[in-house]
Amino acid sequence: QSASFDIDPYSRYELVRRSRYFERNNAFVNRIADLFEQYTVGQGLAFFPSSSDTGWNATALNYWRDWQRFADLSSRLSFGSLQGIIARALFVDGEIFIILTRGESGNPRIQLVESHRVKSPPALQGRTIIDGIEVDDRGRPIAYHITNDDGKRQDIFQRVEAEFVVHVFEPGRPGQYRGLPALYPVMNDLHDLDDLQIFEMQAAKAASKVQNVIKTKEGEVTDDDIIRGTITGSDGVERADYYKDVFGGEVAVLKHGDEFNQFQVERPSAATSGYWDYLTAKVCAGIGVPKEIVLPTSMQGTSMRSVLDIANAFFRSRSFVIADHLRRVYEYVIETGIKTDPAMRPAPADFYRSTFRAPRSINVDVGRNSSAAVNEFKCGMRTLQSIYAETGEDWREQLRQKAAEIAYAQELAQEFNVDRAEIMTLDPNELSSNNAAATNA
Repeated sequence: QSASFDIDPYSRYELVRRSRYFERNNAFVNRIADLFEQYTVGQGLAFFPSSSDTGWNATALNYWRDWQRFADLSSRLSFGSLQGIIARALFVDGEIFIILTRGESGNPRIQLVESHRVKSPPALQGRTIIDGIEVDDRGRPIAYHITNDDGKRQDIFQRVEAEFVVHVFEPGRPGQYRGLPALYPVMNDLHDLDDLQIFEMQAAKAASKVQNVIKTKEGEVTDDDIIRGTITGSDGVERADYYKDVFGGEVAVLKHGDEFNQFQVERPSAATSGYWDYLTAKVCAGIGVPKEIVLPTSMQGTSMRSVLDIANAFFRSRSFVIADHLRRVYEYVIETGIKTDPAMRPAPADFYRSTFRAPRSINVDVGRNSSAAVNEFKCGMRTLQSIYAETGEDWREQLRQKAAEIAYAQELAQEFNVDRAEIMTLDPNELSSNNAAATNA
C-alpha cells in the first residue's frame, strides 16, 4: 500500500515519542544527534547571492547578513542558532516546520513548529487532509493545520497556507507527506540495548552486596532458635544484628558443621560484551553514522580515512537536504528586501539564485589532504570554491582577505623601506630570487 497508509498518524506519533525518549535518556543516541547537528549545519549554513549582477549581490549579502541576527519571530535566536534546532529536529522527529511570517515592524521573520503540533482536525481527517497537511486533487500541499502550544487539553487549530510553510523533511518514498525519525529502523535494537544495560546493572548490584558468614565457636545456635527466628547470645543480643553492626552488609550465622559457598558473579561475559558491541554497531549502521566516529577507537590511517570519507558523504547529503529547504527562507527574505529596501532595487531577474557553504568536512590527516588539494588545484582538477568549502569558508571572502593582507604588507614595506617578501612571501623562492636580483644589480 502507499506511504500515506503505511505511515499513518498514530504509528508516526509513537515513533516520534520513542525517538524523543531515547534522545533524552540515552547518551549514545544523544551523541549521534550532536554529531548530526555539528556536521550538517555546524554554526549555520551560509548562503551567498549568486545572481548575474555582482554589484547587486554585494548589496543583497549585506541585507541578508543583517537579517540573520534576529531571524526568530521572538527576536531571541539568530538564523545560525535556529539551524541547529532544525537539524536536531530533523534527526529526532524526522521533520520540522518553518513558518514564514513578519515581525511587528514588518520585517521578515521565521517561526519553528515542532512535528507534534501539525495534525488533522478530528472532523477533517480523510482524503483531502493527510496527517495535518491539506492537499488538492493532484496531491499538492495547499495548507497546514497547526495546533496551539499553550498546554491546554483542547486543541485550537490554525490553517496556514502552504506558501508560508517550509516543511523540512527527507521523504523516502513517493507520496510520503510526513517525515520519520532517523532512529525508526533501530528502535527495537535501542530497546534491547537498554534492557541489556538494565539486566547487567541489576546483576552488578546483586554481586556488590557483601555477605559475611560467621560460624560461632560454641555452636550456640540451636534448631529451636532457627525455627523461632531468635538467634541470641548469652548477652541477649541477636547474633545477626551484632555481626551486622560490626561487619556491615548482610550477615548469616551458621551452626557448626554447616558450609557455605559464596556465589561469584563474573558478568558481563565475553559473549555478552561482544553482543553489546554488535548491537551498538547495528544501531549506527541503521542510522548511517559510522560507529568509529560515535565511539572513537584506535584505527590505522587508511582505515580511518575510509570511515571519515563515508561519514562525510553522509553528512554532506543531509546538509544538501537542509539547504534545499532553507533556500526558500533566503528567497523569502530577499524578496521582502527588494520590496522594502530602496538599495535593493532594481533587482536582477535571477535575484533568487544563491549558493551555500556547508560546514567543515570531517578530517583526520590535514597535511596530506592539504597537499592533495593544492596539487589538484594547480593542475586544474579543482576550484577554490570546492577547496574552501571543505573548511567551511567562502572563497570570495578568502580572496578578498588575501588581497587586503598583501596590500597592507606592501604599505608596510614602503613605510619601513624593506622588501615586501621579507614581511610576506607569496612564493617560497620569492625572497631568494629578489636577493639574487639585487646582488646582480
